[in-house]
Amino acid sequence: MNKKWITRISLSIVAALGISCTLGEFADAKANQPQYEQKTPSESFTKNDPELYKGALELGLTDNEIFKIDSLFDKEDKATVHNPILVVIGIITGMTAIVGSGYAAGRYIANQLYKRKQLTKSTYKKHRWGFRAALVPVIGIAATFGFDDYYMDI
Repeated sequence: MNKKWITRISLSIVAALGISCTLGEFADAKANQPQYEQKTPSESFTKNDPELYKGALELGLTDNEIFKIDSLFDKEDKATVHNPILVVIGIITGMTAIVGSGYAAGRYIANQLYKRKQLTKSTYKKHRWGFRAALVPVIGIAATFGFDDYYMDI
């Protein structure tokens, strides 16, 4: 596969993930909007945590005020993951894009050095491992591979 098709496939995957995640969130938000439920006192997280409950009582809060605060916290939207496979695919696609950009940057750096006659291929090949060791902390592993591939004619 050439670079053009890899780019198209990656963009298609990212677009599909973005659309599916966004539409799912909107659908869930509309479906769950009126379903805020009032927790009973036994389900209160403040009541179940003795230290937190003792601290709330020391502040002068009554049981009703504590339960009201707990119910307000429960009404806030919380992040949910509906499809973990899509999340994993999104992470992999993002990392691929980052590594691909680094690789392209390394090739570009090498290309500019070669065009400006700052580093010849023969000099690089003689001291290849020294250049690699020096470049990794500066430009990263992916960019170093791109740099090395350019000078080694890969």
